[in-house]
Amino acid sequence: MKTLFLFSFLFLTTITNAQGNLVKNPGFEYEFVNWQGGETAYITPYDKKSGKNCAAINQYVGAEWKAVDQIINIPKNIYALEFSIWIKSESIEEQKEAYKAGAAIAEFTTSSDKKITAETFAQVKGTTDWTNYKKIVKVPADAKKVRIMLALAQTNGTIYFDDVKVTTLSEEEFLKQNPEK
Repeated sequence: MKTLFLFSFLFLTTITNAQGNLVKNPGFEYEFVNWQGGETAYITPYDKKSGKNCAAINQYVGAEWKAVDQIINIPKNIYALEFSIWIKSESIEEQKEAYKAGAAIAEFTTSSDKKITAETFAQVKGTTDWTNYKKIVKVPADAKKVRIMLALAQTNGTIYFDDVKVTTLSEEEFLKQNPEK
């Protein structure tokens, strides 16, 4: 009985201390389940980073905004979020405006979906191989949700997204990784 209790305690401690990914269906293994905007993108099993699929957006004329997104509730008492994604690009056109590119964006909102701020955590132009992009962002005071947008933002080309990850950081963990802030 004592062994069972000890095992249960260790198991629960491991679960509560694990930094789980807040993104649902991060590798698009279940196509666009938990993602919005699937009509502007497609799932491909041929050019993925890992797993069986990735999401891709392409556009050859028009240079419109095309994106998929997912809204995540931010857990209480979280100081910062670490965003991570793998991206590959093919022939994404260079535009005058810097924001016209392949991008991964985190938009922080209130509980009533009012935008507070947005942070780009990946921006891609031209042709690139699979590259991991990471960025740690302090959660704004009134933020209750974060909307992850994976976009081909008003330019032409093809972009692939895989293994989207958002993890939480305490203030101590944030300061350890960002001592100058």
